[in-house]
Amino acid sequence: MVHFPTCLKEIMTMNTTPSQFQLLPNPTITKAGEFRPKLNVPFIVKDLFKPGEVAMIAGAPGLGKSSIMAAGAAHAAQGRDFGGLPVKNAVVIYYAAEDAYGVLCRAHPYMQDPACANAPFYVVHGAPNLLDPEAPEKVAQFVAAKKIEHRCDQALVVFDTLNRCIGEADENSSSAMGTVVGNAAYIAQSANASVVFLHHVGNGNADRPRGSSAFHGNVDSLCLLSKAPEAGPSKVVLLNAVKQKNAQELGPLPFRLDSFKIGTDSEGSAVTVPMAVPMEPNSFAKPKEPSNENRKPAPKTEERRADIERVLFELGNTEPGSFFQPTEIAARSGSAFNEVRNSDSLRVAVRRALEALEKAGKAEKGAKGYRLAQEVTTSGGAGSA
Repeated sequence: MVHFPTCLKEIMTMNTTPSQFQLLPNPTITKAGEFRPKLNVPFIVKDLFKPGEVAMIAGAPGLGKSSIMAAGAAHAAQGRDFGGLPVKNAVVIYYAAEDAYGVLCRAHPYMQDPACANAPFYVVHGAPNLLDPEAPEKVAQFVAAKKIEHRCDQALVVFDTLNRCIGEADENSSSAMGTVVGNAAYIAQSANASVVFLHHVGNGNADRPRGSSAFHGNVDSLCLLSKAPEAGPSKVVLLNAVKQKNAQELGPLPFRLDSFKIGTDSEGSAVTVPMAVPMEPNSFAKPKEPSNENRKPAPKTEERRADIERVLFELGNTEPGSFFQPTEIAARSGSAFNEVRNSDSLRVAVRRALEALEKAGKAEKGAKGYRLAQEVTTSGGAGSA
């Protein structure tokens, strides 16, 4: 005869631990028949980095992990599509545990334009020990403060590299590395952030991250870097998404590792910085299934108004009381305008958003352009996000 538990206490204690119930004293329950999957899943880089998830990019030394991540972070901070993938604006907190100067150099080609001066891309010189019990909450609070400051509802948090963020712990320890990934998941979920680890692959084994199998098992997204075959004289690497949680399958994303000239030194020699250039994933990509959805996408009116209000807010913080030309505002516009980025339609779309904000009393028009309405600046502040 099969024995069934006769009391709730027995049921709760079977195959579990007390700590699990301490963490979830009042669990959320959803009736499966009433559930409907989301059509528009939030993302930072579509199908690659999503808020609330932990990702990892692993590769051998010299394959451009930091260059590619710095390029992606710069695109996220500005809300610019990246390597053929749609991008949504995000505050970027990049913990450069190994080489902060090098990360800044790698981001420079994409951040040098004056229009990027206010883009929320922060490089932290050093990184916390993610095995410190207090670290996750401190990081989450810092990220939350920066999101409020920039009126942005999501973030991209990078730890470069993983082995510099675990103190004296052994990266082969499944227990310790499980805790590290768990703490990263806490940051991701509490700060509505995508947390990305940069890591190395194993010696002689480029098919998996170095160290504990907890990395592959516990992260939501895992990407491996490899050299592109037949790349010719250019150094081309492929970012291969080998694990994606609840995302469409991606083909390999190609990047050309190049250099960017920043000037000439006192001896007359050219000075360059490393640069990862996203390439359109054409010949490297897997064929995509044709879409059977012919309806036009819904207009982004409200999203565009909110984005221009964000731009006016940040410009007002830089030059209080000043008015700004629509062209200056358009140059700082984010992901809501990517569909019209390189066309005359951008000017029209930005002007419509400005006129709508003026009509709603959120923007003021003057002889020299537009600014955020002063009562909004005074009463809203950075905490209104």
